[in-house]
Order: sequence, then C-alpha cells, then structure tokens
Amino acid sequence: MSSSSKSAYFQPRTLKEASDLLIAHPRSAKLVAGGTDLVPALSRDHARRVKVISLKKLEELKGIRQHGKNEVFIGAMTTHSEVAESPLINKYFPALSKASSLVGSPSIRNLGTIGGNIANASPSADTAPPLLAYGAKAIIRGQAGEKQVPIEHFFTGPSAHILAKGEILRGFVLTYQEESFSDYEKLGIRKAMEIAIASACVSIGLRDGIYCQHIRIALGAVAPTPIRAVKAEKIVEGKTITPDLIRKAARVAMQETRPISDIRASADYRKKMVASLVERLVLHASSTRAESSLKG
Repeated sequence: MSSSSKSAYFQPRTLKEASDLLIAHPRSAKLVAGGTDLVPALSRDHARRVKVISLKKLEELKGIRQHGKNEVFIGAMTTHSEVAESPLINKYFPALSKASSLVGSPSIRNLGTIGGNIANASPSADTAPPLLAYGAKAIIRGQAGEKQVPIEHFFTGPSAHILAKGEILRGFVLTYQEESFSDYEKLGIRKAMEIAIASACVSIGLRDGIYCQHIRIALGAVAPTPIRAVKAEKIVEGKTITPDLIRKAARVAMQETRPISDIRASADYRKKMVASLVERLVLHASSTRAESSLKG
C-alpha cells in the first residue's frame, strides 16, 4: 500500500499550512471542525485512506467580535453553543442565536461549529436561513489571499459550495440594523434534535410598525440549497403591511421553492409549511413592531 493511500491526521497551526495540505492531498483531504458530521460519515474503509486536517488550533477561525462599523465577525470554528449564548449575537442577530440553539442536542451544539454547518452545504442547515436573512458574507481564505462572498452565492447544490482547491471558510461578517426585527422557525417531526422539514427566517425593517422599509425572507430544506424568497420580498417591500399582503407574499414564497419528497415529508407538505411559516413570521414582526411603536 502506498503512503498516499494511508490515513493521516494533521493539526496545522496556520491557515496557510492548512491550505497547503488541502492542495497536497486534493482527493483524500477532509477538513474537520467539530467532527459531528465528518466522523459518523466515514466508513471504515474510507477512514483508512482519508487525510484528516483538524482546524482546532487555528485561532483566527474562532470567536465573535465587533468588526468595523455595525458589523460583527463570527469565526468558522465558533460552536453553536457559543453563537446561541453570545450577548452580541442575541442583541443584534437574535434569529441566528435561536437557530443555533436548535441545532441537534446539547453535546452536538458544544462540538459542532457554524462554519461546519455551512461548509457541509446541507439544504436543511439550521444556520443558513438566518445568515441569508441577515445578508451575511462568507470570508474565504486561499492561496491567492482573502475574499468576501455574499452567503447566497456560497451554495451551489446539495452538499456543494464554491470553495475551490486550497480554500478554507474563515468565518462570516454580518451587518446589523438597529430598527430591524428578525425571527427563525423550523418544522421538524419532533422539533428538538430534528433535521428541518422546512425552515424560514425573516428580517424586516418597519416604520411605525406598518410600512416595510426592507425585508429578507430565507428558506431552508425546500430547495437544492438554502434560498431567499426574492419574489415574495418584492411583494412586501416599500408597502404598508396588511394581512392580505402578507398572505400574498407567503403564497409567492411557497411558489419559489423546489422541495423533494422523502421519508420525513412530501414536497407538497413542505410547500404548504413554507407559506404557513412565512405568514406567521411576517405577521409576528409587524404586530411586534406596531406594539413597540405605540409604546414609544
């Protein structure tokens, strides 16, 4: 057996070293963050050949901190528990905090990372809809340097993304808006510790609780990738919110999906749940902001 067919474990101390290892082992290298997805996925035979590159010692992939004016940086190696419990995330990006708190079990949240959740590119990734709704940018480091890519351009298909040879997801930058309201909901068979049947996140800015200044609607588990319901957003944006308008936007959001049928739910059921989730989230946002305006 040649050395290239044997397994190996690496712990690079710089992103450059990690990138070099990816290039040196293009077919067998696997990045591991928390390991909650990679380790169970490796068959015994495959495990004999894989080159595991651990990211645990890369400090520049960790942490949550202020990043420029109205911006927050979240490192790819930040765990779901850290995201869920962060005062900064809870204050400015509560839907992301909520989504992170709903990922798997406590042990999974303590090990699993936001970067791994996104890099796996599952259509049902819990943190993807909030990142889409907040207009997050993925920070990608490679041999040619660093770049920022809007998160909606990161996913290219089920379990597929834009990361090229030698590129590593370093983290995310999110810009917050003081007057925005946001929320996230997911539908699962058991809710807790459940892969989403359908999920939705809405981030909306309302004036006087009724006039929509801006809105982003993001959906998970209802298309080959997490998506934004752009046509539904256009129904609401720049208009006075009414129950009829919300229902119309919810129907349009449903039409923008391309779900599959599987053992957990039919495509038709997923579509109907999208309409329900979007209607409920936008209605909740408008009623919450209206109450806040009256108190103010």
